[in-house]
Amino acid sequence: MSLKCAIIDDDPFFAKIIEHYLLQAGSIKCVSSYATALDALNKINFSEIDFLFLDIEMPEMNGLEFLNNLPTAIPIVFVSSKKTYGVDAFDNNAIDYLHKPISFARFLKCVNKIKAHFEKPKANEKAKQQNIFIKHNGIHIRLAIEDIFVIRAHDNDITLNTNIRSYKTHLRLKDIFDMLPLNEFMQVHRSFIVQLAKIDKVDGEIIEINGRTIPVSRTYLGELYERLKIK
Repeated sequence: MSLKCAIIDDDPFFAKIIEHYLLQAGSIKCVSSYATALDALNKINFSEIDFLFLDIEMPEMNGLEFLNNLPTAIPIVFVSSKKTYGVDAFDNNAIDYLHKPISFARFLKCVNKIKAHFEKPKANEKAKQQNIFIKHNGIHIRLAIEDIFVIRAHDNDITLNTNIRSYKTHLRLKDIFDMLPLNEFMQVHRSFIVQLAKIDKVDGEIIEINGRTIPVSRTYLGELYERLKIK
């Protein structure tokens, strides 16, 4: 298994240590490194990485604030010089929580956790998820995943559009994204998630699904074309 990651840490010395450890461990490649969360937020290409090493304590915007501003959900390995953020890491479903300074032995344990995280979907491939529950008008409703063709975020709510009707629920876009099979759905814009098999037409930075036009951000355009096998 070959994985790619990015590092976000305002300590260049520690970032270099992580890069060195990755080279020693093998199988994981660091494709980019950022000294501030704001710089990463503006420049990072989520389509070319599988996960992030994310420092929590950074100036201007800390790691937790960065996570809340991400346009798409992505697995995280938190790093910090303090042990007090363990609960935050757990709440954000982090793969691991590394406490600085980090020994190479401890880092190897983290690498094994990362590999196990990405191997899980393959191990459970036969047990395909078919439904999700969402709260609509105060009632929890079961939705068939195959019926959902587009999800749109607006303010603090999202709308799930199905073949039958639309459902509005109080969730963040990245929360619903975590509930869906990643091989079937893709975020194409900071406000839209689509089911790839439902796409009828692609015209540059616009896709059409069930007669609706959906914008595609340039950040996601390359990944979209790759997953749809468009040359």
